[in-house]
Amino acid sequence: MHKIAEKKWSENIFKAYDIRGKYPGEINEDAAYRIARAFARYLKLGNADGRLLKIAVSADARASSPSLKEAFLEGLENENVEIIDAGITTTPMHYFIVNRAEADGGAMITASHNPAVFNGVKLCKKGAVPIGEGAGMGEIKGDAVRGIFAAAGEAAHSEKIKIELKRKDFLDEYINFFEEKFPELKTHGLKLSACMGNGMATILLPKLFKKFPKIKVKFIHSELDMTFPNHEANPLKAENLKDIQNEAEIGDQDAGVSFDGDGDRVGFVDEKGDIIPGDIVTALLARYFTWKPDFQMETGFPVVYDLRSSRAVREEIERYGMRAVESRVGHAFIKALMRKENAVFGGEVSGHYYFRDFFFCDSAVFAVLAVLDLMRIEKKPLSELVEPLMRYAKSGEINFEVQNKDKAMDVIAAQFQDGRVSYLDGIKVEYWDESIPPVKRWWFNLRPSNTEDLIRLNLEAATPELLEKKKKLLEELLREQG
Repeated sequence: MHKIAEKKWSENIFKAYDIRGKYPGEINEDAAYRIARAFARYLKLGNADGRLLKIAVSADARASSPSLKEAFLEGLENENVEIIDAGITTTPMHYFIVNRAEADGGAMITASHNPAVFNGVKLCKKGAVPIGEGAGMGEIKGDAVRGIFAAAGEAAHSEKIKIELKRKDFLDEYINFFEEKFPELKTHGLKLSACMGNGMATILLPKLFKKFPKIKVKFIHSELDMTFPNHEANPLKAENLKDIQNEAEIGDQDAGVSFDGDGDRVGFVDEKGDIIPGDIVTALLARYFTWKPDFQMETGFPVVYDLRSSRAVREEIERYGMRAVESRVGHAFIKALMRKENAVFGGEVSGHYYFRDFFFCDSAVFAVLAVLDLMRIEKKPLSELVEPLMRYAKSGEINFEVQNKDKAMDVIAAQFQDGRVSYLDGIKVEYWDESIPPVKRWWFNLRPSNTEDLIRLNLEAATPELLEKKKKLLEELLREQG
């Protein structure tokens, strides 16, 4: 048994999309060790030929990451698997490594944008297919919580096999990948401000943009410090975009971007300093692909968007002859749907953007370069590209404390039976079709939190006045359920 066995941790760290909790009370080295062994055992179930498994392991630069990673590696070693230690990486770079190394799976030690006291693990299978709710997470949780493992070295073979842990730096190969994908940007001049939030993007962006010498980049919070001394590395919150907005106010950028802690999400502002919502960026990126020769040959290729997105996203996708495919919220669900549909692209309100050309995975860097490339192609400022897409009034996400979430959802559903109701993710009710006058069209979505007594409301309407009216109605109904 390993040296930190029996140290207490919480089984509540297993979430729908990843494993995450406060260190060391909720997640610690014992948890990491057990999760590693359970993860390897899960992957072995699909290994019919009995060959040696190969697993890639990366980490962010949080203070707790080295010890969690060491325990995770020990767990894998005790399961007799070949290990590729990729060092510290962004999460998208980790997905790249899993694919380029042809690994059977991967583990990224990270808590994404969460504060420094948190840490966790993102697990994936071959091809960087995510492990999540309904796709392996339950099995791994059960095995890790029980913690009944064979003696070290006896898990897969009767005799211990000496397996060398391989360490490799993939950074240059990763940067070359983007250089090859966006060759036209190498000679196109733009001014960009990039806030890295002291997170993992700091190890990548300065070196990446040397490949695009005409793009002049002002780097902000570029020191790697995952105590996040300047602001939370979460671009979904408007206050974390103020630094790049300030650059616009002094007229010193064509666009601004802000990355989250592990480098898989990104927020955008235009040259005027206005924040571009994540769903509107989804519409922009869908438009970008209509310019690509590979996709001009396809008819009706699918684009996936999360169900909280503005109605304008669906309208834009369909306007360009593509097929709009609505998804549940969360990277595991969107990636699975993209693979099923062979979608060229997918986007979330949260700032996750997924690309078929990036293994159906999310890549903030791919999204940034694609938006810059769209500006190059259309020869328009970002604000001009965005302006026609901001045609409806949207609430953003509003949280309500509700003790009985299921009852509250049923009550709300009963109030709006005359709308088009969907239960894809919580409840979505739409009053938006040809039978309804354009100025009276609206929709809302209610989703229960997986971890708190909260219900999350998103709504949109054709006019600000209608939005306020419907928001007030829903707020009153939800408060009655509190």
